[in-house]
Amino acid sequence: MALLRTIVVLLLAASVSAADLSRDVRKAFRVKEPASRAVAIRSLVFDATMDRKARNKGAAAIEKALKQETHPTPRIAALELLYRLGTDRALDRLLVGIVDRNEPVREWVRGLVRDRPDPRLHDAVIRTMREDSSWKFRAMMVDLLLEARWSTTRRALVDALSDEHPAVQARAAEALERLTGAAYGVDKDKWLAHFRKEADAAHKEHGRTYAAKPEKIEIKSGPITGLVPTLYTIPIRDKNIVFVVDMSSSMHKTSRSSHFVELRQAIFRLPSDVSFNILCFDQRLFFFAKARELVPATTTNKAAAERWLQDLPAGQRTDVFQSIVTGLAMIKEALVKNPKGRAELFVLSDGRETVKTTSLDRVEAMYQKLPAARCRVHFIALGRGGTPLLRALAVRSGGQFAEAGQQ
Repeated sequence: MALLRTIVVLLLAASVSAADLSRDVRKAFRVKEPASRAVAIRSLVFDATMDRKARNKGAAAIEKALKQETHPTPRIAALELLYRLGTDRALDRLLVGIVDRNEPVREWVRGLVRDRPDPRLHDAVIRTMREDSSWKFRAMMVDLLLEARWSTTRRALVDALSDEHPAVQARAAEALERLTGAAYGVDKDKWLAHFRKEADAAHKEHGRTYAAKPEKIEIKSGPITGLVPTLYTIPIRDKNIVFVVDMSSSMHKTSRSSHFVELRQAIFRLPSDVSFNILCFDQRLFFFAKARELVPATTTNKAAAERWLQDLPAGQRTDVFQSIVTGLAMIKEALVKNPKGRAELFVLSDGRETVKTTSLDRVEAMYQKLPAARCRVHFIALGRGGTPLLRALAVRSGGQFAEAGQQ
């Protein structure tokens, strides 16, 4: 019976007129069974000479129908139809599938970009990377270009280094390093010089200025070295990072907003091979990653960290040393899991200990439990209160001490 329904759907789809693609799209999406609905969508035909306006009208009908469609199979069929339509509007809507609620749909989009050397499709990804209003979506387009590994899209990544959002800049710098093996971070001038040198070499050897057709590039493995973010003036160099951040009442009105801005900027610029967690404290402890584990600095986790910081409650009194002890314990656990790794603990506080439930001796004892010479503690003093003990801990661990002052 199911086979008969499918045959009927195919016959109906083949017999419809291509003059009104929007009508045909609506009819196909009304087919009851998901599998048959997908067959109906895939069977829609339109004249190869159909103009852009008519194609965009069909794309708009597909976009509207997708708002009600929940099953992944018809959703993929609809994206296939958008790809066949091929207009900018159709391809832009197709790329929205990268954030689809269904993993098979997301994987289908990734596979299409990865496997098709189609300039129209690559141009759509680049256009979205440059123009979309969401920094997270622009960063995802950078990730798509990296995953696709097409030689003809590398130069577009240089443009992303000028993106207004640091997370997009960081992803572009990382993608360029993976695709070229060079490590220039977010220095656009150095990347442009690199590609000029490459083009000159290609012209000298082959009589051409650059690869004229898409070619797959081998992705370079290993740690990212060119991208070194900073927190205030202190470079973040290691791959396991815990941020311990004062949110007490003494920080709340003036400096909390500014040092949270600095923290977000640093997190956005982390390479994806860094793992991190954030511990915000007053006399309480608030953890970004609930299991107190370090999580990869992916685009998704960076966006989640931004939302988490925005939603934190107003702080109260301060227990500086308890938070540092807890942060060191988190680092100890991370280094146990990664015997060859190194870690850094960044403490941002005005240093004013108002609860005094935790002694410096406990901090010292916790630090002694860490693997020798594998963890540095950096202290950024936001103001001048209560800093000598924390300065001593930073110096002893080989870390840095900085005074940012009240912002």
